[in-house]
Amino acid sequence: MALEQTITLEVDDNEFSFDVDITSYNKYINTNNHQNKVQPATNFLLSVVKEEHRKSLKEFLTLPGASMHLVASVVEEYQPEFNITVKKSSSEQEISLGAE
Repeated sequence: MALEQTITLEVDDNEFSFDVDITSYNKYINTNNHQNKVQPATNFLLSVVKEEHRKSLKEFLTLPGASMHLVASVVEEYQPEFNITVKKSSSEQEISLGAE
């Protein structure tokens, strides 16, 4: 996975392109919290959108839920897929075998 990506989203009649890199992604993740989600999402999108799309993005972000839907799509596209398997430790396996 490249640490810098251009991600283009088509939303209704609008097209938005975002230049995302690891620094902007990490800043967004670090500022996002359960008490404040919309403003960090909006700030992230406005900081990574291509200049030619900034004005139309600002208008689009006034719609309820727009920033959350867009940021979810950008982040999902940016993040790599991980195949993670949690294995039980040998002591947990012994306990579960003894319980049978």
